Amino acid sequence: MPTCQSCGTKWSWKQTIKKSFTFHSALECPYCGKKQYWTTKSRRKVSFSTMIFPFFIIVPSLFTISRLLILSMLICLSLFILSMVPFIMELTDEEEPLW
Repeated sequence: MPTCQSCGTKWSWKQTIKKSFTFHSALECPYCGKKQYWTTKSRRKVSFSTMIFPFFIIVPSLFTISRLLILSMLICLSLFILSMVPFIMELTDEEEPLW
């Protein structure tokens, strides 16, 4: 779980999920109100984990697998990656460049 770099408080899973669905680059700490940012390392990890989706779209299409099964696999994979984001997320006080 991510920890606020200002107050040192660990965020809960639910708070982290809520905060990760914002369009702003800054995430406000629910405890101290200070702005926090994703670290470059954690943004890369989440980006690379989403690169699994093309594999689950292309490879099953090479075999005779029903589309319903492929769709259910994609939904399960999406939910798994979404549930893992709070464990991957790391925070910093300053905004870091992506590369």
